[in-house]
Amino acid sequence: MTESFASYLSRLDEAALTGLLTVRPDVRIEPAPHGFAQLAQRLSGPDSLGAAIRGLHRDALAVGQAIAFLGEAATVPTVARLLDSPERAVRDEVAHLCGVGLAWTESDTLRLPELLLEHWTAELGGGRPVAKMATTVLVDELRQAASALGVAVDGLRKSDLVAGLAEAMADPRRIAKVIGDLPAPARVRLEELRLGRFGIMFGFVDRRTTNPDEVLARAGLLLRPNRQPEVPREVAVAAWLAQNPTGLTGPPEIATAGTTAEAVRPTAQAAAREAVRGTATLLDEAGRTPIAALKKGGVGARERSRLAKRLSTGDDLLTLWIDVSYAAGLLGEVEGGYAPTDAYPAWRAAEPGRQWAVLARAWHELEHAPLMREIDDDKELPPPLPLMSMAGEMRRATLRAAHDGLSVRGAGAEIDWFFPLHGYERQARDEKTVAAVREAELLGVVAGDRVTELGAHLLACDDADDLARRCAVLLPEADCAVILQSDLTAVVSGQPSAAVARLLAATAVTETRGQATIWRFSPASIRAALDAGWTAPELLDELDALTDRPVPQPLDYLINDAARKHGHVRVRRTRSCVVAEEALATEILNTRSLAKLKLARVAPTVLTSPAEPDRVLELLRAAGLSPTAEDEAGTVVVENRHEHRAESEPAVETRPRPRLTPAELVARLVADPGGARAVGGATFDRLARLNPMLDDAELTLLSHAVDNRDDVVIGYRDNNGSHSVRRIRPGRFYDRWLTAFCHLRGADREFTVANIEAVAPAP
Repeated sequence: MTESFASYLSRLDEAALTGLLTVRPDVRIEPAPHGFAQLAQRLSGPDSLGAAIRGLHRDALAVGQAIAFLGEAATVPTVARLLDSPERAVRDEVAHLCGVGLAWTESDTLRLPELLLEHWTAELGGGRPVAKMATTVLVDELRQAASALGVAVDGLRKSDLVAGLAEAMADPRRIAKVIGDLPAPARVRLEELRLGRFGIMFGFVDRRTTNPDEVLARAGLLLRPNRQPEVPREVAVAAWLAQNPTGLTGPPEIATAGTTAEAVRPTAQAAAREAVRGTATLLDEAGRTPIAALKKGGVGARERSRLAKRLSTGDDLLTLWIDVSYAAGLLGEVEGGYAPTDAYPAWRAAEPGRQWAVLARAWHELEHAPLMREIDDDKELPPPLPLMSMAGEMRRATLRAAHDGLSVRGAGAEIDWFFPLHGYERQARDEKTVAAVREAELLGVVAGDRVTELGAHLLACDDADDLARRCAVLLPEADCAVILQSDLTAVVSGQPSAAVARLLAATAVTETRGQATIWRFSPASIRAALDAGWTAPELLDELDALTDRPVPQPLDYLINDAARKHGHVRVRRTRSCVVAEEALATEILNTRSLAKLKLARVAPTVLTSPAEPDRVLELLRAAGLSPTAEDEAGTVVVENRHEHRAESEPAVETRPRPRLTPAELVARLVADPGGARAVGGATFDRLARLNPMLDDAELTLLSHAVDNRDDVVIGYRDNNGSHSVRRIRPGRFYDRWLTAFCHLRGADREFTVANIEAVAPAP
């Protein structure tokens, strides 16, 4: 079947082939396919197929499954009859499936990639066709089933009963109606049998109720070949149709948004700037004091509440910024918590369009909904721990459906059509949709119930660089205004630069945040700056440079007064020695709150304590004094304010793989359709000998990863028969084993080459 698919691909014109490669970007990751045979293999791989079918809407999914059910009989007319839909509508959906590489035509027969055919056939469930299974069914049971379905059974031999039963079951719509009339327990049992959980119902049967198997048998829907209950394939098809009774409906009607892109532009721009400001504020704070983590990882509710209060923001916003900044590689793990990565300073200094693009791309690719996190055993899985969720696919499907000026909430209400594979019950589905829209509004992707210009650029771009270029005009540099006031506050509007934020954080504390942030100067905050090595003239010069107005006199007095007092008391490292003027030393010695230091006078101006110098400094400052620290030689110690940083990359970097453009791959395929220039080599040949089950495309991916020490994703079966999916970076061969760094385990592992069942490119 792969040869047939490759032949079909080779006949596509350049425009159709370019369109296919555009919507299936995973096949363009290097090493890209050589020739149409390898392209067909890559398009038919499990990971590539899985990503593609998740993007199908309900009608396309129904047509694809119908093709699988009909097998060799699948044509446009037969699919139309099965779905009770116009041939034109079926033909449109077939064209869509072909356009995304999930189907092709061979003469008039509709074909599917082999793995996809197996997958959808398994989803249909059921057993053999009734004509094949009936040979081992008792005549009386056949007569009962045929009679239930309206066949006149008097005088019929077994072969005639089988023929009559097969004819009765050939009308799936009629059988679907019979299924719809079943009592609920029987319908549940039918689904169990259809999906493969076959078996006889053992144990006590309450005689006040009816055995569901008997109900199904009397309705003609269940046979017992060799006394084992089995649902004929024809009944399984009808059961599937009973769950999809409307046939092909076409896309649902969605109202247009009540606003224009121009009208919501200011709202979107304000939200985007606030998203950047909020993330920068969070990461600035995490750089000064790492965000505390739970023992099992993630930021707990208590720490989020404390941080939200500290930053004057909502807990939900904080959760969103934690998730997004972590996904963007700006926040990483340090011992006991989370802090900015080495990538953060460059992001902090970038222009607003670039800053927003990094955040928006990270959010768009998240697989969960930060504002509606999953629950495991009644416990929230805290941010930024990754989650298995379909919320990301729902988010992307909703935005795609509404991108052309339609109502975003209207598209979300029809998510069952646009993304039928989400798998959520109604309440959970609606909660995820509401969360997605709210997150999009907070990022400026949605405003006024429509996708904004920023959102449209996000959907159109493949990477942050392209997105940043497109958004530069919409998010220009905004001036940061700082007003120093006589009440010892600073009002900051706009996004402060890293230098301004660092200066304010060193000299003041925040009181309120919002469109304008208020910082308050106090004796304690100025003293902290002096402790960190600033001098009064330096502080005044830096503050004066922030604004075109003179530094207010009260702030000038505060800084100079703090500087005059600073260092009058000195703590010398002798564990510990306090040096002060005689009168001040006497006052310290007799201060009740300092009794725990066990101070002793060793000279008129010298006191000692058994406490550590840091503890002495802490208690003296709490008592209202302004001590400075000295080293053993009496030199003043400048207290460095360490900015915490997490590693921006893990110990083994997961590098994004280079990717060809659609046009580049089309040119390669046209120039070498047979793949004659495909790279084999010694590694390829060795892998082929060790694992003959892998196809050429998989062997090319794996051999390239081995030769270039690149990441690759493998499906692996260990010696115990357990299956797993691993992202690995191959090292070297050892006989029939391959050593590789396993990202799942975070360590080197040995893999038996023969046990590698599938290979896919690492994204």
